[in-house]
Amino acid sequence: MKKIIAFLPILVGSFISCSKSSDGGGTTPTPPSTPTETPVAFTINASNNSVSLTNGYAVTVTLTSIMPSSKGITIETTLVDQTNSANIAQSAAVTGTAAINNIQFINLPQQHWCTATVKVSSVATPSNSASQSFTVVYK
Repeated sequence: MKKIIAFLPILVGSFISCSKSSDGGGTTPTPPSTPTETPVAFTINASNNSVSLTNGYAVTVTLTSIMPSSKGITIETTLVDQTNSANIAQSAAVTGTAAINNIQFINLPQQHWCTATVKVSSVATPSNSASQSFTVVYK
């Protein structure tokens, strides 16, 4: 019985310390979650071993996923000469909200195979991106 009486103040003290705080909450409210974007997906109308008759090559980029945000997408292009691994300067990235975009690869070196890459990213979340590559030559 003495053990119970000695233990009772500890038990009562534990209950009192666990009571609700004066601000009315015992737990911190969870902040609203940020909705995640649909992953970027797109198609291009180019394939490996594409041939250009000029030093430019037009490509249509079609967004097949839902537009990732109201801010739209960014389309970047890169071109690498396979002969010497040189990066070939391209136009600045294009930003917009259209699902279909026409882009142009420029400065193709004559008779050199190049790897052309199209990267589409969400403006709001740049890590939400996808890319596709193909080979092209200016005959």
